[in-house]
Amino acid sequence: CLTASNIFMSKFDDFLTTDISPKELGHKIPVKNPENSKLAQSLSKSMPQVEDKPYIIEVGEVVYIGDGVCKVSGLNNARIDDVLRVETSEGDVLVLVLGISEELVETVVLGDYFTVKKGNLVYSTQSRLGIPVSNEILGRIVSPIGKPLDGKGDIEADKQMNVERPAPPVFQRTPIVDQLKTGFVVTDSIIPIGRGQRELVTGDRKSGKTRLMIDIICNLADENVICVYVAIGAQKAKVKSIAQYLQKRNALAYTAIVMGSSDDPPSLNYLAPYAGCAVAEYFSDLGREAVVVYDDLSKHAKAYRQMSLLLKRSPGRDAYPGDIFYLHSRLLERAAKVDKEFGGGSITALPVSETQNGDISEYITTNLMSITDGHIYLDAQLMHDGILPAVNSGASVSRIGGSIQSKVLRRLGGVAGGQLARYNEVKSYETMNTELTEDTEREINRGKRILEFFNQPSNYCYSVSEECILLYVATSGMIDYIDMELVTQLKKELVDFYRENITKYAPMNDFLSSTGKVEDKDTSFLEQFISDFVSNAQTKAAAALKESLDKIQNKNQPPKEPTQEVNQQTDNKNEKKE
Repeated sequence: CLTASNIFMSKFDDFLTTDISPKELGHKIPVKNPENSKLAQSLSKSMPQVEDKPYIIEVGEVVYIGDGVCKVSGLNNARIDDVLRVETSEGDVLVLVLGISEELVETVVLGDYFTVKKGNLVYSTQSRLGIPVSNEILGRIVSPIGKPLDGKGDIEADKQMNVERPAPPVFQRTPIVDQLKTGFVVTDSIIPIGRGQRELVTGDRKSGKTRLMIDIICNLADENVICVYVAIGAQKAKVKSIAQYLQKRNALAYTAIVMGSSDDPPSLNYLAPYAGCAVAEYFSDLGREAVVVYDDLSKHAKAYRQMSLLLKRSPGRDAYPGDIFYLHSRLLERAAKVDKEFGGGSITALPVSETQNGDISEYITTNLMSITDGHIYLDAQLMHDGILPAVNSGASVSRIGGSIQSKVLRRLGGVAGGQLARYNEVKSYETMNTELTEDTEREINRGKRILEFFNQPSNYCYSVSEECILLYVATSGMIDYIDMELVTQLKKELVDFYRENITKYAPMNDFLSSTGKVEDKDTSFLEQFISDFVSNAQTKAAAALKESLDKIQNKNQPPKEPTQEVNQQTDNKNEKKE
């Protein structure tokens, strides 16, 4: 046996060292077809063919942790904006990659970083950060990573939306043609906002920015719009009161709140506006209209500055990093009106920023002004004078233009804006000990009454027709010399009279809501409405308006020709003189 084995091995070695001819290489060895075998068929049915692939997970280690910054080694394939999973003694913690060097990966902890210790294992997920979204998110308060914060249970998600997402390209966008009706006279008439526009709201602290944004959300109840309110660095008690106010106004049903609170790490406040935009994009992809309020991006910039300084990045102006402009531009560029071919939805962005002592040349504010399509400036002095919303129309602008407005509202808004600008020029003369001309006194009186018509309580939402009526009364001069207390009462009575007889004025409503050119004679509907109001209302304010109209009418009438009796008396006087 040993000899036979040695002979076989020697022949086998000779076979391995023997050269194979090219003919033998191309020769196919006949093999019986395995499909003809009953055994092979039965095995293929009972054991389906599955290609097992190895599941490889890249594992690293925490080498530094402090102030929410976590540095990891051993993850050579990590990418910017990837999510990593840190295994701690109290459960897994997510971290976000913000920087990569040759040896280390710089991340920020998304949550409580006190549980992360040096030496903890870090697992790569090879995925980007996303937020779970569905229709159930409406009426809820969630964190920037999608965790419910209102104690109403989990949210069943339909889709995982990436927090960071490229803006719609140019060929998918379409011009803005529809107006976002805010229900406020001053914004709808002088500073119109279009659906798909980016309009900055800026002003000093405690000037009514949040109040204006929340009231706009409440006034969109009949506009078929989804609203997303993003609170950045806000107090939890304040966010709770906002949610209760929205619930009281029946606006929470179409509103989602994304909250980054003041006691959250800066990483969550940094992610909050991007997460809110991702929620809006979910509904925009379905063809819906969405409005996102970022309250406010000044705190967002400060949170990013804190993260950058902790990551030892070079500071620039006001200690902000060099990419602070890109931080907000890539966020606000995601707001757009998309063509119907690509879904037909839109996202309207209303970012908020804070100024110091009325200085609108502040760094972050000027950055946002250059990114957005206009801005609304809230003047603290107007708020102290009792005008709410305290919108300074002279310092505000909307670059969309009047093409999205109704034709009458566009004309009346232009007249009101010009008269307010003239009032701001001459109002200082009232405090001087100088005699005012009749024209100057009229301009001051009219400016005060226009501001009073712009003063609007929170629970009042005006339609386009009601705004046209109020602007026509304020700018036509018919209330220039009516007492201010009666002007406030008259404003309410005009709106109430219109709402009580809205079916009667349906043709006027259709005319005032249409777009196109407008002529002076097109105000006949409004003149007829004022005439009906004066003849039917029996109040002190209506009586004052009627008296003012009579004075204007008598003043505009041409002088009467002298009667025959007056002519005879004149002739007799002339004869006596002769």
